[in-house]
Amino acid sequence: MILKRSFISELTNSAGGAFTVMFTIVLAVGMVQVLNLAAGGRIGSATVLEMIVYQVLGNLAPLISLTGFVAVLMTMMRWWQDNEMVVWYSSGGRSLLSWIDPTLRFIIPIAVLVGALSLVVTPWAKAQSELIRAEFKQRDEVNALAPGKFIESMGGRRVFFIESLGDRENEVGRVFLAEQNGDKEVVVNAAGGSIEVNREGDRYVVLHDGRRYETNRQTAETRVVEFDNYGMRLDIKVDTQLRASRLVSQPLPLLLADPTAEHQGELAWRLSWPLVTLNLALLALPLSCTAPRAGRSLNLIIAALSFILYLNGISIMQTWIEQERVGLWKAFIGIHSAVFILAVILFIRRVYMQRWLPAPAAQAVNRLRLRFHRRREGGR
Repeated sequence: MILKRSFISELTNSAGGAFTVMFTIVLAVGMVQVLNLAAGGRIGSATVLEMIVYQVLGNLAPLISLTGFVAVLMTMMRWWQDNEMVVWYSSGGRSLLSWIDPTLRFIIPIAVLVGALSLVVTPWAKAQSELIRAEFKQRDEVNALAPGKFIESMGGRRVFFIESLGDRENEVGRVFLAEQNGDKEVVVNAAGGSIEVNREGDRYVVLHDGRRYETNRQTAETRVVEFDNYGMRLDIKVDTQLRASRLVSQPLPLLLADPTAEHQGELAWRLSWPLVTLNLALLALPLSCTAPRAGRSLNLIIAALSFILYLNGISIMQTWIEQERVGLWKAFIGIHSAVFILAVILFIRRVYMQRWLPAPAAQAVNRLRLRFHRRREGGR
């Protein structure tokens, strides 16, 4: 009981410190990315704080998963370095297996939280971020109208050039417009124009006193129309709400309802994070074992490589599922079972084996090394 209480208490303190440091780093990186979007004109300045919140929420699942791994690893390494593990081992009946139960008590609630974030919160946050960009892009065609520069819209199929501003608000002078519409090219010149909004909320540029040239690129037939007023719709106030289109932004029910290869790959990625949290916490126990007088740099390097390889393995699993090279559950069970078996092997090595090879095999290897060393010395 004392072991469990002290271990869980220290795990909680270590997790709090690790999460604070990593959350600060993620928050700073997210702020830089969002401010870069705002400076580039891809989002509005009024939505910067909201975008930062969504950016952080989208990264919370892997962040908390890594926090649990670091907390278990650093706590156990400190116990080994300060000889606390020797004290617990000498108390009788203790082995590394005794730390599995308190570790699971600490990490299972974290895994549940990571699962909720990965399956529900992260897609919602990314969807909200995408909707903010889509709404700003929809308004950007109107807000970008400025004199003295060419302005592209409709994916580059329409180009505006405004020579000057008018005398009153929302009025412009000397407008040039070029547009590609299928096999036709349209060029419009006007002496002036204004931006107006109708009752339905649709926005128009109404051009005054100009000409419209419509040319068929296949037949070279040209039609010229002179006009007093010519309205062109810039954007539409849609009746239905904008929806997220990226795969990472799709809600869980939609992925389950339409089991395509891409949806199954995304589902495997989201379902992996709770198991990643559990496997990494168990893997941290044998990886933390070290001699009190030995350095712990090697353990940290191995732990970091384990996390990176695990993450890359999940990415490869997702890619193979999307390419239909392997089934969802076969790949999902395969990658996580492999890491769990690795943790079991490391536990067996630390608990039941003093060395990787049995004693007779280790003695034979040592004799061969000694003979080889003597031959080298004799050759010199």
